[in-house]
Amino acid sequence: MAIKISTLDSWCLVLLVNLWLNPFVLLQMGGQLSYLLSFVLIMQQMENSWTTGIKLFLVELPIVLFSTYKIHLLTMVFNLIIVPIFSSVIVPIVIVAFALPQLMALLNPIIMMFEVTLKYLDKLPGLIQVGKPSRLITLFMVILALKIISTKQSKFKKRALTFYSLIWLGLWSWFKLNPYGEITFFDVGQGDSILIREPFNRTVTLIDTGGKMQFGKKPVAMKHTIAKNSSINYLQSIGVSKLNNLCLTHQDVDHIGEASEILNNFKVKNLVFPVGVDTTQNYQRKILPFIRRNTKVIACLAGTKIDHLPMEIKYPFQAGKGENGDSLVLAGNVGGKNLLLTGDLDLAGERKLLESGVLNQRVDIFKLGHHGSKTANSEEILKVIMPKLAIVSAGRHNRYGHPNLEVINRLNSMGIPYASTQDEGMISYRYFLNGMGRWKTGIDEKESIIQ
Repeated sequence: MAIKISTLDSWCLVLLVNLWLNPFVLLQMGGQLSYLLSFVLIMQQMENSWTTGIKLFLVELPIVLFSTYKIHLLTMVFNLIIVPIFSSVIVPIVIVAFALPQLMALLNPIIMMFEVTLKYLDKLPGLIQVGKPSRLITLFMVILALKIISTKQSKFKKRALTFYSLIWLGLWSWFKLNPYGEITFFDVGQGDSILIREPFNRTVTLIDTGGKMQFGKKPVAMKHTIAKNSSINYLQSIGVSKLNNLCLTHQDVDHIGEASEILNNFKVKNLVFPVGVDTTQNYQRKILPFIRRNTKVIACLAGTKIDHLPMEIKYPFQAGKGENGDSLVLAGNVGGKNLLLTGDLDLAGERKLLESGVLNQRVDIFKLGHHGSKTANSEEILKVIMPKLAIVSAGRHNRYGHPNLEVINRLNSMGIPYASTQDEGMISYRYFLNGMGRWKTGIDEKESIIQ
C-alpha cells in the first residue's frame, strides 16, 4: 500500500532531521526565514506574485529587523525574485530530502546561500536603519503577521494590519527620537572606543575605534571583528546610521585600527584628529583610503571649534607625530557630568595640561590615560581633577599589566572609585534631559554579555 505524504508532512520531517543534524539551525536568520517562509508558501494559496510578496514581507520583517536591525524598501520586490526560488528549489528539496536523508547536508549550504543573497541585496540603495526590536516584540509580530495572512475576515485583517504598521512606526520613531543620551565605554579589549550620544540623537560622537595590535615581523591580514562585535553592532541596534564626529586621539592601532570599518558602515560628517596624525603610516594605510567624499577632515589643536562636537579640545598645543604624548584631549559637560578623556597622554603631556591651566575644575568621569598605565595618571593631575569615577579601558589578561597596580593603589589611597571594561564589559551612563541618569554595564551577575 502506497504511503501518501503531504508537502507539509515533508516540511515537518525535514525540519526534524535538520534539527537533529544541526540543533542550532533555527537560531540562525537563514534557517528561520527559510523554514518560516516555506511554511507560509505551503499553507497559503497565493493569488498573485504581489500578494505573495506582501505576505512574505509581513512575516519576514520582524526576523530581519531582529537579526540585522534594518530593512530594505525593495524587500517586496526582492520577494518576487525569491518566491520562485522557494517554489522551484526549496520546496522540492524538502520533499527530496525526506526521501533521501543523506542529501540533508546539501540543505544547510542552500540556506546559508539565501542569507548571503539577502546581505548582497542589502547593499542596494533603499536601506533603512531601524534598530533591534526586543525578543518579545519580535515573537508577537511574527504571530500577528501569521494571523493577518491566514484570516479571511476582511474587517479584522484591516485592523490587525493597521496595528501591525503602527507598532513598526512607533519602534522606528523611538529609535530616531531616542529620548535618552549616553556616555558609553565599549569593551574593545586592549584599546579605546567611547560613544557620546546626546538625547534625541542630536549629536553622535565616537572617540577612537579600538583595534588589535600586531606583533612579529610578518604582517598578518587583519580581521576586523572588534568594532563589528561592539560599537558597530550596538550603534546599528539602536538605529544609528550616521556619526556627527569620529574623533581619533592618536595613531596607535588600538585606537584607530577599526576606523576603516566605522567609515564603511556609517556616514561620518567630521573626522577629527590632532595635527600630525595625517602624516603617519597608520593614517595613510588604515584611514585615508576609506574616507568618503562628504566627510570633512579636521586636523585640530587645543581650542579648535568644531560644529556639533559636544566637548572642547584641550590638547595638543602644537603639531606632533601622532604619538601618545600628542593625544587628543577632550573635556566637557555631558548629561550633567563633567567628562575628561585623555587618550594615551603621557606624564609630560599631563604636566603641560596642568601648567596651561585648562584643567581648572573637578571631574565626574575620567577615563584613565593609556589604559591605566603608570606612564600616565600622575598624582598631580588626579589631585586637580579629583574624579568621582575613573574608567579603565583595557583588555582582559593583557600583556602590559594594565591597569598598573601602582595606579590602582593611587586611586584607592585618594578614595577614587574605578570601573574597568575588563570586569564589567561595556560601561554606559544613560541620562535624560531632566538630569536623571543611571549606570549600566555589559556583564550581568552570571558574567554573560547583555545584548
